[in-house]
This record gives sequence, C-alpha cells and structure tokens, in this order.
Amino acid sequence: MALEDVGERWTLHIVYALLGGPKRYADLRIFLAGAGSNVLSDRLRQLADAQIVSRRTGDRPGSETTYHLTERGRALAPVVEALVRWGMAPLTLTGPTSGAAPDREVFDQSWTIPDPALVVDETYQWTVDGVEFELAVSGSSVTRTRGPAHAPVVTLTTTSAVFDSLLAGQGTLADTIAAGDFELTGPPEAIARMFTATGFPAHLLARSSPAVGSRVEGARSPENEPFPAG
Repeated sequence: MALEDVGERWTLHIVYALLGGPKRYADLRIFLAGAGSNVLSDRLRQLADAQIVSRRTGDRPGSETTYHLTERGRALAPVVEALVRWGMAPLTLTGPTSGAAPDREVFDQSWTIPDPALVVDETYQWTVDGVEFELAVSGSSVTRTRGPAHAPVVTLTTTSAVFDSLLAGQGTLADTIAAGDFELTGPPEAIARMFTATGFPAHLLARSSPAVGSRVEGARSPENEPFPAG
C-alpha cells in the first residue's frame, strides 16, 4: 500500500525537499528539474490525495502558496533518512562492498542541488573510519577519489557509526562536534556548500545549534578554524 502513495518516480524527491520546510511551487520545480512539465503537478495532486502534502496560502491578497508535509507526510522522515544513509554509503566508502569500489567514482548530485549558485567547484577532504578520500565538486557532479585531497577548503573527520547515527536523526551535528566525534575545519560558507553538494539532509542540520543549523549564519568562525559546536 505504501508504494501506491510514494512509489512513483519523483515522489520521494518532493517529500525529501519538503522535509526542510515549506516550499513554493517554483522551488519544487527546481528540485525536479529533470522531470517533465506535468510531473510536479501530478505528483503534488497524488500526495495531497494521500494526505501526505498540503498547501497553504497567506491571508493577504496576492500571497504565495506554499506546500508542506502533513503529519502523515512527516512520518516519512525515518524512511527518507534510511534511504539517504543507504545512498551515502558508496560516496563515503562505508558500504559492504566498498572494498571493491573504484578508486575514482563520479556521482550525479543534481537531485540535492536545487540551485547551482549554492555550490562552487572546489574540493573537500573526508576521513571516515580512517580512510581518506577527496570529494571534488564540478557543477552538479561530485567525484570521489581515494587518498588525500588537493587543497581542500573543508576537512571532515568522523566514523561511519557517527555518520549513520546522524543520518538516522539520532542526535545532532552540534552534539557530535562537541563530543569530539565529528570534526569540521573550514569556513562556514564552504561547509554549507559541502553539505548541499553531498546531500546531507537540511532538516537534520536544522536540529543542530543555530551556528550549525543555519549552515551559513555561523560566519563568525575564522577561516580554517574548526567549526563551532554552538
């Protein structure tokens, strides 16, 4: 029965986008840039019929209409988070077959970059479970290459267990940073771009402290200093 409501292509993209908060139709069109012209309206209609999505228009004349998840829709958060964890494993080399993964692999991240202006071509270094790799952003693609990164603007160090707990919504990024289980180094603006490009769910970041949750507003961190926990 669940697949009858959310099994159509692009449907979970809409749910994923709305987990970050209400969106205008135009905002959702950007998230579904690869879909046909009638797909978004069809999917929104289906989600509304299933009581997963609702819409709201302001009281003033000319107010914009926004779409948001209902209580039933918000209950899909653990499902989407589980899919994100599953999808992140190849990128972070933490999946059961990661030992056989190629040294260099390109990922199409257009599904998580609603606006190309939110990212720039740059590199990051991640170390997960002691394994170093470079993530290089080029347009809407991210290339993962084993080994140290060349001139990374952000470095991230953690374990797969911590990563999985974050993506499962068990704790906040601020808490893991404060506990020393998650280390971020780099300008807040670059950290924001990194999380956007790699598909870290915005609604999970929003559960963190304002400095982390806003991803950009914590700009009081000096460049190349560890990102503050709060």
